[in-house]
Amino acid sequence: MKFTETELPGIGKKYSVITNEKDKISVIVHFSGRREIYYFDKADYDEPVCTISMNEEEAKQVGSVLMGTYFKPPEEDAKEILFKNLVMEWIKVDKDSIMKDKSIKELQIRKLTGASIIVILRGDTSIVNPSPDEIIKEGDTLIVVGDKKQIEKFFEIFYPACKLK
Repeated sequence: MKFTETELPGIGKKYSVITNEKDKISVIVHFSGRREIYYFDKADYDEPVCTISMNEEEAKQVGSVLMGTYFKPPEEDAKEILFKNLVMEWIKVDKDSIMKDKSIKELQIRKLTGASIIVILRGDTSIVNPSPDEIIKEGDTLIVVGDKKQIEKFFEIFYPACKLK
């Protein structure tokens, strides 16, 4: 199997898989949470023969089915109500990011946006609940949570070219 990941500036990320059977699927994950799945004919990887669009919740359910973990006990409905307004974004810090080489405290992320960085993925390390003094580095992936308005404000301040839809 061949797997590739590509940044799509202003859009999100594209993941492409070519299976051992030479089937190709590409998934585009938009900053808005929308997913687009493209299936390609084995004879032509340039033009998809089928396209499917899903919202974030639909994509999560299909993903859990593919992973063999889909099970929804009754109490899940209550959790869905609690987390209905929660937005979680995974943000890669690139070389041009205004966040690079600055601490969380220095950036005043929570004060300016209301959003919080709950995890920093750095190489093979996960920094869970990072301290305000943690320095954000190029190549880090930040997991940022908040409601939709807080995440929109985060993008407006720290990634103005990327608008959350």
